[in-house]
Amino acid sequence: MLIIGERINSTRKSIERAIGDRDRDTIVAEANSQAEAGAHFLDINCGTLAAADEPAALQWLVTVVQEAVELPLCIDSPNAEALEAALAVHRGEPIVKSISRES
Repeated sequence: MLIIGERINSTRKSIERAIGDRDRDTIVAEANSQAEAGAHFLDINCGTLAAADEPAALQWLVTVVQEAVELPLCIDSPNAEALEAALAVHRGEPIVKSISRES
């Protein structure tokens, strides 16, 4: 069984605030918590942010999470520009989730 931690998601108000404020501590604590709980991948999502803000936010999130834990990521966004920005800084092979044909 493959476990994907999905708590680093901007639909959660605390995570949305942490992303907006670039609050590393909150993101690192959540990443560590999920890693310690046995996650094999961490899903990251900034989808509730404005489309223009998502690429930079997702790129920041990838960098912070990968500095905190040694887990591959599941990058979750239908925004092609955001995915491209995130993949530019991701180390290793991620799972790419939710891409849209329109993007």
